[in-house]
Amino acid sequence: MRKLFTLLLTVAASVGTAWSDGVQIGDLYYYLNESDQTAKVTFPSKGPYSGSITIPNSVKYNSVTYFVTSIGKEAFYQSSGLTSVTIPNSVTSIGEKAFLKCSSLTSVTIPNSVTSIGDHAFCLCSGLTSVMIPNSVTSIGRSAFSGCSGLTSIEIPNSVTSIGIETFESCRGLTSIEIPNSVTSIGAFAFQYCSSLTSIEIPNSVTSIGNYAFADCTGLASVTIGNSVTSIGDAAFRYCTGLTSVTIPNSVTSIGWAAFHGCSSLTSITIPNSVTSIGEWAFYECSSLASVTIPNSVTSIGNDAFEGCTGLTSINVASDNPNYCSVNGVLFNKNRTTLISYPG
Repeated sequence: MRKLFTLLLTVAASVGTAWSDGVQIGDLYYYLNESDQTAKVTFPSKGPYSGSITIPNSVKYNSVTYFVTSIGKEAFYQSSGLTSVTIPNSVTSIGEKAFLKCSSLTSVTIPNSVTSIGDHAFCLCSGLTSVMIPNSVTSIGRSAFSGCSGLTSIEIPNSVTSIGIETFESCRGLTSIEIPNSVTSIGAFAFQYCSSLTSIEIPNSVTSIGNYAFADCTGLASVTIGNSVTSIGDAAFRYCTGLTSVTIPNSVTSIGWAAFHGCSSLTSITIPNSVTSIGEWAFYECSSLASVTIPNSVTSIGNDAFEGCTGLTSINVASDNPNYCSVNGVLFNKNRTTLISYPG
C-alpha cells in the first residue's frame, strides 16, 4: 500500500493536483489539500490501530496548518483493537468503511459538524453499545451500522430524511429506535434481523416501507404504520413471529409479495378500502389468523396469499367487490372458476 501511495504522489505531482499523499503526522497518515488547507485521515501509521485515539482538530506540515475535515475510506478498517475514538468538531464527513470491523469499539460520539456517514462506516462494530448521531447529519449510508450486534438503542436525528438499505440490519441487540418525522422512506433490509426490537412506530412522514425492511424481527410485537405510507414492500414483515396485530392505514394501496409471510402470531389484520392489490404469499403461513375481510377496492390477490393459514375459518368479501366472492368461506375469482385461497 505504501508503494501505491508513493506512485500516486508522483502522478499527482505530474498533473498539478493540490493533494499530497500519505503524509505521516503523529500516529496517522493524511491527505493534505494545499488549496484550502484541509486534511483527510487516511490510515494509522503502524497498520491497524489498537487502544484509544484522539483525532486532532488540525495538523501542521511544513509550517502550514491543515484542518482535519474528513475521515477517509477504510481509514481504520479492521482495527479490531481500537477501543475508543474522539472525532473533532472540524470533521464534516466519515467515509465509506472508515471503522468497518472495529470490533472492540464500544462507543462513539459524532460531533455536530458531521453531515454524512458513509456506506459501511461502522459496519460489524460488534462491541459498539452506544452511538450519538447529531442533528447535523443529513445522510446515513448503506449498511452504516449493519452488524452492530451490541447496539441496544439509537436515536435518529430529525435532520435525516431517509433510512437507507441495510442501515441497521442484524443489530440483534437493538431494543428500541425512534424514527423522526423527517424520515420519508425506510430502505430495503433496513432493520432485518433486529430480533430484540419489540415495537416500532412508523411516523406519518414515511411514504414507503422497503423490501424486507423489518423481516426476521422475531421479537416485534406491535407496529404502528403512519397514514402516509402507500406501499408495504415485499417481505417487509416476513417472519415477524411475535407480531400479533397490525392496522394498515387507508393510505396503503399495495401489500407486497410475502409482506407478512410467516407471522405465526398474527391474529387479526385490517385491510383498508384503499388497497387494490395483495401480493403472492402476502399472509402465507399466518397460522393464527382466524378471519379476513377483503374490501371492494381489491382488484388483485396473488397466488397463495393466504396459503398455510391453518387457523383461518372464513374469508369475507365485500358484497360489491366485482372481482372476488366468498362462498362458505372459500375465495374465488370473479368467474368463480379458480380457487384463489381457502380456510384451514
